[in-house]
Amino acid sequence: MKILLIYKNIAAAFLALVTIILFSGCSPSFQSFGEFSVKETGEGIHEIRDGDGSIFVLVRRGKKAPAGYNKNRIIQVPVRRVIAYSTYNIAMLKVLGVLDDTLVGVTREYKDWVMPEVREGFEAGRITYVGEAGAVDYEKIKEISPELVLTWDRAAIPMLNELEIPAIITTSGTAMNLETRLGFTRFLAYLFGREKEADAFIARVNKTVDQISQITASVSRRPKVIWGDIYEKRVLIEPGNSWVAEIIRHAGGEYIFDDVSGAA
Repeated sequence: MKILLIYKNIAAAFLALVTIILFSGCSPSFQSFGEFSVKETGEGIHEIRDGDGSIFVLVRRGKKAPAGYNKNRIIQVPVRRVIAYSTYNIAMLKVLGVLDDTLVGVTREYKDWVMPEVREGFEAGRITYVGEAGAVDYEKIKEISPELVLTWDRAAIPMLNELEIPAIITTSGTAMNLETRLGFTRFLAYLFGREKEADAFIARVNKTVDQISQITASVSRRPKVIWGDIYEKRVLIEPGNSWVAEIIRHAGGEYIFDDVSGAA
């Protein structure tokens, strides 16, 4: 009798597990992109986690934000006005088709830009230089009234919180591999309602990478490659677990620091 009861309990648990898996597969409510994540909480509201582990709630314009969130953790979507520190983030705004309509502030001066859309934004008065990344002008930021700041500078968060401007950390403690780097595009897409555009971009990149891998698969001599920057009298290299190292391998190269794992 006891054995029969145990079997029944196991069967019930197994059925519950299968049900959870099936329903999760049919209607994904949680997506993870490395240290970043997006979770649907119902009624079109999403909760996101940035590279610093901070939680924000995305609320469609016109809808009431759920209780329990500070003002600087509530983001009205689609976002209409954004300041972005990283040129990579700005390139992703272009991929998503929202750069011209949303970018209002950057941390590089006009003379340092080659991207036509950014130069044109400066010339038209839509984009403002808000100071160097490590020493931004908070008065200027307040003046141009962004709805969101995309930054890697954790030191800026307390002041932006004081100004009640949501600020998302777009870097993570561990270097992003290629899958995470591409997935981050979809993470950003939720802020602008551009998930379809993100998916199309990811598909194009993956297809191109696969084609390159096929071409280089039979390469016998693989050149040794190093990728890094000189910053404050130090040479900083990308680790072997980064998207950079992965791309080099796909292209037929041998990344010298393949055995190094860490942050970007």
